[in-house]
Amino acid sequence: MTGPLTNVDNYFFIVADIYLRNIYQVDAASGATAQLLPFGTASGPVALAYDSTAKILYWTDVVVHTINRYSLLTNTSTVIYRDLANLSKYEYNVNFVLLII
Repeated sequence: MTGPLTNVDNYFFIVADIYLRNIYQVDAASGATAQLLPFGTASGPVALAYDSTAKILYWTDVVVHTINRYSLLTNTSTVIYRDLANLSKYEYNVNFVLLII
């Protein structure tokens, strides 16, 4: 399923999978899983943050060097910062990030 899970309480996980190149929402009670982003939106998603009031997901993409946001209300994504590669001399090396809400 693409898009946020429906009929989910406030207890869910958001998981970034750099190998499958997507971000998933997992219902903590049932284990149901939904792909949050349309295929191809994320190339190397890591470093997740979630605004539960506005229902906006933020992530860093280490492949294309961007900071992005995705609205679970409108199902739209936006690049909010480009060219992260020039901010640091350190190479990103994160394979899996889990955020518990």
